[in-house]
Amino acid sequence: MARVSRKPVPLIDAEFASNDDRMSWDFVASEGEYRKLIDHLPVALWQVDMRGVGAAFDRLKAEGVTDIATYLDQHPELVELGKDMVRVSAVNREAVALFRASSAAELVRPVRYIFEATPDMAKRVMVAHFEGRRNYREETRIAAFDGTLVDVLFTVTYGLEELDTSLLTMFDISERLKTEAQLRQLQADYTRAARISMLGELATSIAHEVNQPLTAIVTNAETCLRWLARDDVSLAKLEQLTTRVIANARRAGDIIQRIRGMAAKHEPERTSFDLNDVVEEALLFVRHDIESWRIDLSVKYGARLPKVVGDRIQLQQVVVNLLVNSVQAISQGSVSERRIDLRTAVGGDGATTFTIHDTGPGIPEENLGRIFDSFFTTKDAGMGIGLAICQSILHGHGGSITASNHPDGGAQFRFSLPAPPAH
Repeated sequence: MARVSRKPVPLIDAEFASNDDRMSWDFVASEGEYRKLIDHLPVALWQVDMRGVGAAFDRLKAEGVTDIATYLDQHPELVELGKDMVRVSAVNREAVALFRASSAAELVRPVRYIFEATPDMAKRVMVAHFEGRRNYREETRIAAFDGTLVDVLFTVTYGLEELDTSLLTMFDISERLKTEAQLRQLQADYTRAARISMLGELATSIAHEVNQPLTAIVTNAETCLRWLARDDVSLAKLEQLTTRVIANARRAGDIIQRIRGMAAKHEPERTSFDLNDVVEEALLFVRHDIESWRIDLSVKYGARLPKVVGDRIQLQQVVVNLLVNSVQAISQGSVSERRIDLRTAVGGDGATTFTIHDTGPGIPEENLGRIFDSFFTTKDAGMGIGLAICQSILHGHGGSITASNHPDGGAQFRFSLPAPPAH
């Protein structure tokens, strides 16, 4: 019987085997380090399995579906199905803390709980996935397991096509939003304080405006009494006089209402309105000063201006402030011509523009770059907040303001407000 000799395994194979073992060990060790790193990231992270939705999307594309947003609107049940098909496979400790969970196991399940506070976001995430975007982000809210609503920056990083895993991250932005809200409130209070200060400066002009209709009311009422004392009482004349009394009373009421609106504390309210109306209302506050200083006023209103969307009172404050500055520039300077020109128009980009040019001494060239800085002023009794607030208000409306010296002399300010988006 022949002996079968066994060849010994070559040494090099043993070395390869040893290297394979070492490589396997290194891989396990590196994977452990990777998981440890992920677990200690300072941002909440979810690893999710997208296989079910990915396969469903492939079928829809094969059937010719291209407008997934419309398709999901027509089949909202698919969004609900997606919330159950996509499952969380792993989370880190920040995710557990964010949802006020007791352990990671509470989060390793279908993603439906993530969209509890904002159900519509699931559709937007699915649309981005279907369209092949690499990332999606949104500021939103999540409902923690203790009932707390938490503001978060939510992001999705979709896996490569050959991978079935995507990453969700959430960053708590509650404190940031709280700080931003406080800053907006401070700015609103600051703006209102400036309005009240401005109304104080215009007290004489406002009193004159209110006094005009009140004087007319008294005059017409006294005339009524004289007619009533006559033997030949004319009902037509009494009706005419009474109508005048009512009209002037309403005018006085309108003036007071506008003054109250400028002084009242209110949250910024965005409505749609014509800038020409705002300019007309702003002139109410300074008309007496313009007449007192014998300033010629030229107003040219643009026709068919696009509606402006914003806070009417704040934009009225901007126009009044610019008018007051022009009146003061002319009254404090030694100029032969006293004139203010106002224009509203539509800019080349479709924006609504307002321009004011006065024949005052103009702006010193060295001050042009600082004219909108807070607390910068060239007036002896000025606070230097008026133009800074004007710029802040316009920036808050998506607009801009510029200052320059007019070629014919005097200062010119121009602001623009964007046209509302077309629907």
